[in-house]
Amino acid sequence: MLLRFGVENHGSIASYQELQLTATALKDDDTGVMTAEGASADNARALRVLPVAGIYGANASGKSTVLRAIDFFVQAIAHSHSRMASRTGTPYDPYLLDAESRNKSSRYDADIVLGDTRYHYGFILDGKYILQEWLYSFDLTASRQARSVMFGRETSGEGAVEIVFPGKSLKGENKQIAKLVRPNSLFLSVAAQNAHPQITPIFEFFEQVVSRLNANLNEFFVVDQLTAYFALDEHRRDAALQFLRAADVGISSIDFSRIPFAEKDLQVLKGIEQLIRQHANMPEPEKGGMSSDLMKERVSVRLGRRGKDGEIYPIALDAESTGTQALLQVLGPVFAKLHAGGTILIDELNTALHPLVSRELIKLFQNPITNPGKAQLIFSTHDTNLLTGSLLRRDQVWFAEKDAQGCTHLYSLSDIKVRATDNIERGYLMGRFGATARGRPSNRAV
Repeated sequence: MLLRFGVENHGSIASYQELQLTATALKDDDTGVMTAEGASADNARALRVLPVAGIYGANASGKSTVLRAIDFFVQAIAHSHSRMASRTGTPYDPYLLDAESRNKSSRYDADIVLGDTRYHYGFILDGKYILQEWLYSFDLTASRQARSVMFGRETSGEGAVEIVFPGKSLKGENKQIAKLVRPNSLFLSVAAQNAHPQITPIFEFFEQVVSRLNANLNEFFVVDQLTAYFALDEHRRDAALQFLRAADVGISSIDFSRIPFAEKDLQVLKGIEQLIRQHANMPEPEKGGMSSDLMKERVSVRLGRRGKDGEIYPIALDAESTGTQALLQVLGPVFAKLHAGGTILIDELNTALHPLVSRELIKLFQNPITNPGKAQLIFSTHDTNLLTGSLLRRDQVWFAEKDAQGCTHLYSLSDIKVRATDNIERGYLMGRFGATARGRPSNRAV
C-alpha cells in the first residue's frame, strides 16, 4: 500500500509538496479505511490507510502535475537502468518560472507497506546524475518504530558514485551490484535487475503495482483490456457486470468471440510485420508470421443491452458512446487491482466517466467487500458531485492551488476548519477552501 508521496521542483511544483494516504484522527466514516496487515496492535491506528484520494483545483492549478510527478517517479524507477545509456543523463522536469529552479535538483520520495515492513524510498536528480538515493525500513511488528538504513547513495559532481550499507539490514551481493550503478541509474533498479531478494519486491511494487490510466480512447486497447481481464475469468466478469448495473449504463452482458480477419486487413498486417522484421533485421518465421493460426482471427467484443421486449441484443463496441467506451477502458485494470492490490492513478476522472459512474467506481474502492486486495485510487477531477453524500472523508479530499508566482501548493480538506456535516460542495464552489478562481481560503488551519 502507498502511504505518502512527496515531490519538489517538478512541473509547476517548486517547493516540497506531499500527498498523504494515511487516515487522520477525524471522526469521519471509517468503513473503507484499511489497516496495514503487518502492523502490531500498537501501530495499527497509526497506519490506517485510505483507499481513495481525490485532488480538486482550478484549470492549470497543478492537480494533474501531482499525478504526473508520481508517474515520473515510478517510470524513473522502472527504466533508469534498463533504458538509459550512460551518456543520456536522467529525466528532468523542473519548475521553469525562476532561474534558480531551472538549475536546481528535483526530489521524489514515497512510503509504502509490503508485508510487515514500511519502506521509505527516494532520490534526488538534476537531469545529469542521480545525486542522492536512499532506502529506509521500519518493522511494523515492533512495538516501537525504529528506522533501519538499508542503503544510502551520493554522486559527486564528477560522476563518482558512492553507495554505503550501514548495519546488516540489507543482505545480498550489495557491493558487487553497487559497482554496476551508473551516475544516472538508480541502485534500486540495478539491484532488481540483478534479482536482489530484498530489493526486487520494492522495485516490483512501483513498476507493476502503481498504474496510471490514460483517458484517451483507443478501441483496440479497450478490446485488449476487456479480453485480458474478463474473457477467461467468469467471476471477474460477473463482478464487472454487477458494477455496470449499479452504474446504470444499461449493459447486461459482455460477450467475447473470435472472428477471421478480412483478407485486406490480413495483408496490411503482414506488410507491417515485414517492415518491422526488415528494420529490426529479424529472421522470417517458419510458418508465415502473422498469417499463422494465432493471427488469422481477432477478438470481437459485443455488449448485451436489453430491448423493449425484454430480450438482450448484442451491440458492437464501436457503436457505444464515448463515455461507455471510456468506462470499459478503465474497467479491466480497476478490477485487477481490486482483486490483487495496487494503486491506480486517473487524471481528470470527470472527463472520462459520468458523475454517477464515478461515484460507483469510488464505492468499489471504499467497500472492503469489493476491494479485498486493498487497492487504492488517486484521481484528479472537477466533479463537485463527489463531495456530496459523505462519499469521501475529509482527509480524502485534496486541493491544488497556484500562488502569485505560479507555484502549485497541495493541501487537504482535513487541514481546514470544516465539519463533516457541512455542505462541502457548496463551500468549495463558494471559494471557502481555495483551489478555485476565487483564491485561497481565509480559514485554512495553519
